[in-house]
Amino acid sequence: MADIHIVSLDGTGDFTSIQDGIDASSNGDTVLVYPGTYYENINFNGKNITVSSLYLTTQIDSFVKNTIIDGNYNGSVVKLVNGENNTTFLCGFTLQNGTGTLDRWEIISGGGIFLYNSSLNIVGCIIQSNVATRGGGFRIEIRNSSNIVNFKNVTIKYNHAYESGGGISLTSDSPVTFDQIERCNIYFNTAGSGNEFAHHDFDQDPVHIFVDTLTVLDPDEFFISSFVDDTINIQHGKISPINQDLYVSPDGDNTNSGITEDEPLKNIYFALTKIASDSLHPNTIHIAEGTYSPSSTGEKYPLNLRSYITLQGSDKELTKLDAEELSCLFYDWDYQKNYKIEKLSVINGNNLLGGAIVFVQPREVVIEEVKFEFNKSPQGYGCSVINFPTISTFLINSTSVLIKDVEIINNQGGGAVKTGPSEYTRIENSFIKGNLPNYQSDDLQGCGLSLGGHPYYENRWFSEIINTEITENINETTEWPNVASALYVTNKQNAVFVNCTIGNNDAPLSGEGVGIKYGSNVAFYNCILYGDDPREMYVDGRTYPNTVTFSHTLIEGGQWDIAVQGTNTLNWLDGNLDTNPMWEGIGEYPYYLSSNSPCIDAGTLDLPDSIEIPLYDLAGNPRIYGDMIDMGAYEWQGYGIDDEPELPENIITFMNNPNPFTDHTNIICSIKDIQSNKDISLKIYNSRGQLITSFGKDNFNFSPYTEIYWEGTDEYGNAVTSGTYFYKLVYNGDAVVRKMVKVSY
Repeated sequence: MADIHIVSLDGTGDFTSIQDGIDASSNGDTVLVYPGTYYENINFNGKNITVSSLYLTTQIDSFVKNTIIDGNYNGSVVKLVNGENNTTFLCGFTLQNGTGTLDRWEIISGGGIFLYNSSLNIVGCIIQSNVATRGGGFRIEIRNSSNIVNFKNVTIKYNHAYESGGGISLTSDSPVTFDQIERCNIYFNTAGSGNEFAHHDFDQDPVHIFVDTLTVLDPDEFFISSFVDDTINIQHGKISPINQDLYVSPDGDNTNSGITEDEPLKNIYFALTKIASDSLHPNTIHIAEGTYSPSSTGEKYPLNLRSYITLQGSDKELTKLDAEELSCLFYDWDYQKNYKIEKLSVINGNNLLGGAIVFVQPREVVIEEVKFEFNKSPQGYGCSVINFPTISTFLINSTSVLIKDVEIINNQGGGAVKTGPSEYTRIENSFIKGNLPNYQSDDLQGCGLSLGGHPYYENRWFSEIINTEITENINETTEWPNVASALYVTNKQNAVFVNCTIGNNDAPLSGEGVGIKYGSNVAFYNCILYGDDPREMYVDGRTYPNTVTFSHTLIEGGQWDIAVQGTNTLNWLDGNLDTNPMWEGIGEYPYYLSSNSPCIDAGTLDLPDSIEIPLYDLAGNPRIYGDMIDMGAYEWQGYGIDDEPELPENIITFMNNPNPFTDHTNIICSIKDIQSNKDISLKIYNSRGQLITSFGKDNFNFSPYTEIYWEGTDEYGNAVTSGTYFYKLVYNGDAVVRKMVKVSY
């Protein structure tokens, strides 16, 4: 004696609202919906009923497209959360513009449909253009063996998840089935992990997915992310991957080929979908200058990182990826490997785990010439920039990250960089500066850098931090008796710091610059630790003993001012100082050594075998001046920061004019008794010490006077950005360096 409840917008039925029809129904009833767009968010409310368009009675596809339930960006379009059983049907609708429901983990889930401990037969529907943190299209959470979800002739497309499962996100103890005859389509969804499908449960029965069309015919973990042995049977791919470099521009179009600069794509996320991931043929996505954001270019963050793909901007000041605080910007939850991010800015990220990047055990990853700014994490267990979560279940071998020539400045929330159990992390020639805590949380160890291993493993986690400045970071929490503002090393981490400047970090309420705990082994070579408030270092060996080694390192207060608790070993080797480092205190590099600094020539080259000293210091100067290396991240060049060095005997004149310059300058050199059979070169470097362009013998007159015209371009003819540049003349073994500045008006 089931009833049929008619819903029609024109008032000719029983109701004009689908939810009113559901509320009036009883188990076994049908709510039959006539065409139109219904702006509402419906809840089955425990009713074991059929809700359908006229597709149910006619099997005409046009009723699916013309009967729309629009969530109006006000939550999940459809919810089943009250134990609905397997007689429940949803049939023949387009579900769009949903934004998800707060689940039991307080995570926004299921933009199109959110299902919890319920059953559903979904037939002939289109789920499109929905968004959530998990399950942009459909989030299924089943913890009851009596529940089941059956898919039949469903199309799931253009949905987005900030975390996992752009199309479908599943955590399930019960069967989820896909009809093998009337197959589904799942394509062009995006997510941080598992663009089309994510099944993040361990020890569960696999899902067997049968689809007519997926985005590609041979999907990797970028498209299907699963912790169990799910299988997928695909008949067609929506696109064919392109195994070559692609180009992206804010002025591009996703209908372009993307294979040349003249036909660029518009979005980075689409280029990642379209490009082939090939270990034998690594490819690069070239990202033109401009800002890529959800509002300006329709960019979808976080970007799901892919193995063997390089994301390369034009310049870290010109190519800007802006998440507009909607999410983090990069996500790697699927053990991706051998990828690179370079030459761009990453700004306004926001995520519980990592404001800019979230990794799970990254493998052979390089981050180079990237600027991270204004990113934040609203929870202390996250961090503002880069996080490798400490999740023991995910431990795998051969994890490594190289962070080089990177600026991490003005971010907020936890440690700016926070590593979990990574077998090898190297940070080189980088700034970690001016980062703040999240004032809503009290778990904020290491607002600059936090290096963590895992307490169950000895001698597995290694970090090398070289030529890096960690300054002016702040931690103001009062929850912990001791908190670190600059650096926190924990959980049996082995860390070596070489030529680092750690200074003027502030933990004014209770803390120190550096905190070392839980069985870690830390060594400082050629470092400066000075001006950190209220003290430089705290070593806590109450749970596991720590070992800390100092060699040729300046530490304010010396070994007697290091606060220790428990059992620890402090190795105080040769060459350590307790004095003022005499920083310049002004200019572009305020932590540059002044001419009377005691740190000049006070370092050592007797370093661990694994350490490779970079060619240049943090200001772009040669790392070793004279016969000995200095302490800290900057190498004194024989002159003050604003002074000119003396010229070698054979070089009479070496200068540029104009200086500063706007678009070009003339580099003038005069060499006594110049001879063509001698080696001569002129090289121009940026402030990071990276070679911009060079001039060889052919550019010199081999007369006493040579003038070289530089158009302010790199070796590829691209105009360089405003900033400080160094030009170096080498003749017959003599070398001299000068500084010039490019400005723009």
